[in-house]
Amino acid sequence: MKTLSILILTLLGVGSAHGQAVDSVDAVDYDVAVDLSSGSWLRGYADVTLRLLRPCATVGLDMACIVDSVRVQGALQGSNSLAALPTAGIATGQDFHVEVWYHSPGYIESGGWGGMHFENSLSYNLGVGFDADPHVMGRALFPCRDNFTDKATYTLRVITKAGWTAECGGVCQSAETDSLGREHSVWRISQPTPTYLVSVSQAAWERIHDTVPSLYGDYPLSIGYRSRTENSVRMAFAKLDSVVPMYERCFGPYRWGRIGYIATPQGSMEHVNNIALDQRFVNSTAERAQTTIAHELGHAWFGNLVTCATAGDMWINEGGASFCSEVAMEAALGREASDDYYRRWLESVLRTTHITDRDYRPLHDMPHQYTYGSTTYDKGWMVWHSLRGYLGEEVFYSAMNRLMARCAFGNIDAEGLRDSLSLYTGVDLTAFFDFHVFGPGFVDYHVEMVNPGEGSQGQEVRVHIRQQGVGTANLMRRNRVPLTFYARPGFDSTSCKRVATFDGEETYAVFSLPFVPAYCVLDADDEFSDAATVIHQSLEGYGVSCTLPLVFMRAKTEHEGNLHVEHHYARPSGEMPGGVVRTADRYWIVRGDWQEDTADWGMFRYIRTGFQHEYANLDRGFLVLTASADSLALMYRQDSEHDWYAVSFTRNGDANSGYLVADELRKGEHTLAIVDREHLGIVRPGFMEVQLFPNPLQPGQVLAVEVESEEAFEVSIFDLGGRQVWHKSGCRSGQKLSPALAKGTYFVRIENNFISLQSKLIQL
Repeated sequence: MKTLSILILTLLGVGSAHGQAVDSVDAVDYDVAVDLSSGSWLRGYADVTLRLLRPCATVGLDMACIVDSVRVQGALQGSNSLAALPTAGIATGQDFHVEVWYHSPGYIESGGWGGMHFENSLSYNLGVGFDADPHVMGRALFPCRDNFTDKATYTLRVITKAGWTAECGGVCQSAETDSLGREHSVWRISQPTPTYLVSVSQAAWERIHDTVPSLYGDYPLSIGYRSRTENSVRMAFAKLDSVVPMYERCFGPYRWGRIGYIATPQGSMEHVNNIALDQRFVNSTAERAQTTIAHELGHAWFGNLVTCATAGDMWINEGGASFCSEVAMEAALGREASDDYYRRWLESVLRTTHITDRDYRPLHDMPHQYTYGSTTYDKGWMVWHSLRGYLGEEVFYSAMNRLMARCAFGNIDAEGLRDSLSLYTGVDLTAFFDFHVFGPGFVDYHVEMVNPGEGSQGQEVRVHIRQQGVGTANLMRRNRVPLTFYARPGFDSTSCKRVATFDGEETYAVFSLPFVPAYCVLDADDEFSDAATVIHQSLEGYGVSCTLPLVFMRAKTEHEGNLHVEHHYARPSGEMPGGVVRTADRYWIVRGDWQEDTADWGMFRYIRTGFQHEYANLDRGFLVLTASADSLALMYRQDSEHDWYAVSFTRNGDANSGYLVADELRKGEHTLAIVDREHLGIVRPGFMEVQLFPNPLQPGQVLAVEVESEEAFEVSIFDLGGRQVWHKSGCRSGQKLSPALAKGTYFVRIENNFISLQSKLIQL
């Protein structure tokens, strides 16, 4: 019965204000006292200063704790419900006080993430619930107007468990320890802040107190952690010295006075002055840890300073903070590292986001269940990145500084963001937002030169540009497509950049160049996030092969030069010959200035749908059945003026994963197809296979691996769940190996720059 009573009282408090108009009342200030000294529940008191914005009979507060008593303007209420607090006699514009006494054993949303957590070694709140509706979870800590737009100031008064200390949002005003060893501390958040960003915590914290340099002086830094060495924690946060000044150059001054982090077991959350950081990252210099530290700090601008007006525009907060991780990478490691980081994420977004979020989705007005999905975080990041490229870095960062200054401590939606940035830049961003924010999917650009000039200088070149939608039937308007032209040998200039602008499905653009171009490439500087990943690779020649993982190719030429590969996540254009059943929803464009001959080869990756692989879903819906692998073909055309046809190849791999190896690496377009071989007159391709002896493998026996390769290779053994259980590098064909395997069935993968093979092994 006790549990049932608590549940009923809790449900009466949760969500009580959301039937009210959001602008009926404004929360001005919260004075919140919480006693956490039991370590397993809280007892609280809140004095909430409200301001009536329009005449109304009642207002409501949100609460997910058990209310003990309520006073409005000092008058004790007959009901402990916060749903309808009387406002009789209170004038519009007048401030009034609501006092609430309450307690809670901790309230956690159904997803198990957001809310007030009491654990053996610490207590802390997380201000967002992924499954909660609404997502904001300030109500798990104190009575409030719990939404993204109502911002107030806060005083937090905290009593801790004996021997523990508090780390909270704001700046500590005082801290004293009583005779029982309990700390009594007072914290003040003076900046207008939404409820979900307010936090308290307690633990036997080990602390680092330091400063972080910035463009505007030094900011205090505090880090609360447990069971880590101080030196390892300091190393994890060392990059803040370069990241914070970079953020300020790009987005304006840090407005929160103090930078603080605490290590929590549940995850990371951008609370003002008191960022909850996944405890795995608090002493780690690994990329994921460093980008999470940077992401959460980026919220000091994207979300905390300027907040999305509704959860439906969460991409402004989360996509912006993810973009900050890229900016931080540039600050810490340079532009080449940040470009590589961006390219890897773009590839992942193009391949997986529409699958994990069950469709291509617009960023604006995101459905509740996908608020914190990959579209919001990852495609949102890509759109911020593209906006920088669309405007140019100088204009973009100047506009972001103005936005953060003009809208500081306010709220914004997608339309407001569009209009503000259009005003600040002088560039009409309507078309950009219509396609990238208010519509789903991506744009794919297909670029090729048409009849380049043959003179020696001052050449005019004509370029054909065509666009198509991926995950959308819409076309992008006011396209801005950066092109880089590379010179033929013998010119002083080796490359030059031009920008094509156009509306409609296609255009022909004419450019004057200082040289005769050998070839033209799309977006060589990674300025925008279209539906393609690109690699520009210098070739060393003399039979040296190169692996190009983000475009799913390997290549070898006998000549020095440059190889440019675009991997497009779009259906190839043009009619296929009879006998082609279907093509992959992706294609390659290969360009460069090497000499084509029969000593060159190219390897084009395929992966069956559902196969456990690092690049799962690469051929989702195209290569579905293992039997289909025998019908795989490699299609080629020189350009859009020529027809597609099947080229000869050998297959390096099995029915699940591998490469189609073209005998000759041709410049032009390539794609994969499922074909009727008899109709097309294609002979069954040659196969390279791996042999395992003995198989099945008896206990104590050594394993021999034989493969037609003179080069060393790596052997990796995986269980049926896809987990690697054994690995060895530098192996040779026929070498005896001694993997220690439990009884069962395994997959053995053989890989080097030339082969990628897999076979099944049974251990008895």
